[in-house]
Amino acid sequence: MSHLTLPPQVICQDEAPLHQHRRLGILRRILNDDSLPLRARVAAALVLLYAQSVTRIVRLTVDDVLDDGATVTVRLGDPPSPLPEPVADLIRANVQSCQHLHTPAAEAHSGSSQAASPDSR
Repeated sequence: MSHLTLPPQVICQDEAPLHQHRRLGILRRILNDDSLPLRARVAAALVLLYAQSVTRIVRLTVDDVLDDGATVTVRLGDPPSPLPEPVADLIRANVQSCQHLHTPAAEAHSGSSQAASPDSR
């Protein structure tokens, strides 16, 4: 039997971190460009604001996002991190767009104020 040979895995990363000016420019586009999918906008905003990995963001559940009507927070650690208003609005819009979905977390919280994470669609 012949052996399978795989090419080496190459991980490409930018050598320099994203500068603040560029990061804010990308965030501005994400907040204002309605042509981008809402789910992707929410995930990108959380990555840009909190420097979390995408794998961490996609593991968030509805239970990790709290909306008391005045403030939206996300459980990335303890205590939950508050979201600035433009991002909170995105999360609220995302919740409105997926109210018709029947997920276990949504059913457990039916009737309460909820916000959704990028992976709950």
